[in-house]
Amino acid sequence: MTVIKADVANVQEIIDAMARGPVVLPTETLYALSVPISNKSGYDMVYKLKNIKMQSASPIGFYGLRDMEKYCVMDEGAKNIVRNLMPGPLTLILKSKMEAHWVVNERVAARISSSLLVREIIRKVGPITLVGANIRGFRSSADLDEIIGQFGDKVRLYVNGGNISGVPSAIYDYTNKKMLREGEITLRSIKESEHGIR
Repeated sequence: MTVIKADVANVQEIIDAMARGPVVLPTETLYALSVPISNKSGYDMVYKLKNIKMQSASPIGFYGLRDMEKYCVMDEGAKNIVRNLMPGPLTLILKSKMEAHWVVNERVAARISSSLLVREIIRKVGPITLVGANIRGFRSSADLDEIIGQFGDKVRLYVNGGNISGVPSAIYDYTNKKMLREGEITLRSIKESEHGIR
């Protein structure tokens, strides 16, 4: 088990570790278990570590709008939301354009993190999982020591981002236009963005 700083200089070390399994990464909200979605065994390991089965859309980090459009069905309203509110603490549930091991019920929980480290990793390896770094029964945390206490040596690399917000991202299901969880981003701001008011 190794702990390193959340520094862009460490991107290659993080990518190398991801080839062997999930890494704990800081986002702008909470810590996440991350591995490229192209790595099926690593992807499966994320959920094995969490001790849960995939039942809802899986949180995936994309680099930007063009990246999301390759994988997700997006009309102009969805694109407006992304243009106005992402990168940032928002998860947008969208219909997937394809069938894949990382697609659940034809949906993807799409994120564009404002973390420069996360985005640089994605730029180099493609979309990655941004699944909450906690075991079933434990809360998600912004405290890395708490997360290390949960996973220990089961995760080989932890990336220390120091103090992060600890406020989970807002979750908006664009497929049925429902707010599943409010965060720093409100339903009103999403609706205004969708209709081009902002």
